[in-house]
Amino acid sequence: MRPDGSFADIPEEVRRRLAGGERVALLLLDALGLRFLQRHDDHPLLRRLEITPLRAQFPSATTAHVTTIHSGLPVQEHGLYEWSVLEPTLGEVITPLRFALAGSDVLDGLEGRLDPAALLPAPTVYETLGVPSFVLHPRPIVDSAFSRMVTRGAQVHAFDRPTDGVETMARLLGAVDGPAYAFLYWDAIDRAGHEHGPESPQFHAAGRAALDAIHERLDALRDVTVLLTADHGQVSVAPDRVDYLDVLWPQLTDMLSQPRPAGSSRDAFLHVRPEHVATVIAGLRERLDHGAGGARVLPAAELFDRVGPRLAARLGDVAVLAAPGREVWLRSAALGEVWFRGQHGGLDPAESETYLAEVVPG
Repeated sequence: MRPDGSFADIPEEVRRRLAGGERVALLLLDALGLRFLQRHDDHPLLRRLEITPLRAQFPSATTAHVTTIHSGLPVQEHGLYEWSVLEPTLGEVITPLRFALAGSDVLDGLEGRLDPAALLPAPTVYETLGVPSFVLHPRPIVDSAFSRMVTRGAQVHAFDRPTDGVETMARLLGAVDGPAYAFLYWDAIDRAGHEHGPESPQFHAAGRAALDAIHERLDALRDVTVLLTADHGQVSVAPDRVDYLDVLWPQLTDMLSQPRPAGSSRDAFLHVRPEHVATVIAGLRERLDHGAGGARVLPAAELFDRVGPRLAARLGDVAVLAAPGREVWLRSAALGEVWFRGQHGGLDPAESETYLAEVVPG
């Protein structure tokens, strides 16, 4: 892959290798972006990696990237761009990965109200590869409505620890004679970052544990192409560094067509009544003026090279990108920003630099 490429190129790279007869293992370590991977340069696994830097998609969010991995489509096409997005068939903001209304604590709370296939009507990667395909997910999410929907066509396995997941991956690929594909997703690094921050010992230890699990089982993955990637990194934030837009400007909510923002607290997307879009952009720019390097407020579509029909149907009208080290949200829709110590979604290099790394045979 080209060093100036995008995360969105990874599914095609997997297809290319499978067409060449390879057995491919792709491991996605959520939030272990490029600069955080490089912090472990003393780890023996890093000495065996050929690392190709890539750009994360915008937003630098898990939803955008795991949907791309499972569908083969860039975020402009699949349209599930952030943690919370508008679901046009319901007219409400939802959390796709949880298949629930935004702000709800009920996992899969939309069952019975929405067909999960409405989120991704296109075939999955696994339905089109033409080779045995396996997905390994952490046990808490393996049977969620979203996971079932995006893994159609694959054999799905649950695991509790990264060591167990890598062992299962090796066993499954080892039993196939010919090209095959296995994808493993691990979320504990991202969780540690949200809770403790990306500079914390907990975040470092979670990354180290994942690298240990892979390195210790490389012998079992002999004759397998082992690829590592991340969806994004993180930046440090804190609950006392949140710009609550409806506190700065109480009249703002009267101009919104949806009471909850889409996106996340590093990249809030506001659905605005058409006649108020220009007013909202100008008013928020004035109130969020932190000087050089401050928050950015702009029409959301300007942040994408292209806006396909599915993204257009979900995308907010106005995007607010938080200033460095800060978050933006609505106090009336308080969510993770009240406790986050690490967050992502924006364009800071710590959030948006990723990679595709290949284990070089030892």
